[in-house]
Amino acid sequence: MANKQIIKDFIQSELVKERGRFSLEDNDNLIERGVIDSLGIMKLLAYLEETFSISISDEELIPDNFETIDAISAFVVSKQR
Repeated sequence: MANKQIIKDFIQSELVKERGRFSLEDNDNLIERGVIDSLGIMKLLAYLEETFSISISDEELIPDNFETIDAISAFVVSKQR
């Protein structure tokens, strides 16, 4: 399974509060739509670090890296290189 789908599945199952009634697209702004809040970002970071064997520094915790599923996926790919 591709990284993007793995990330999307996690977000939909663990962070989306309105399961089944919430359509999530790869380029939706997760912060503006209220999908990711401060607790959600911590859960997401822990998941990304464990699942993809990466380490995320405080300097990388900027909205640009986590606004959309596309952005998160691109960030993970850049960390795996």
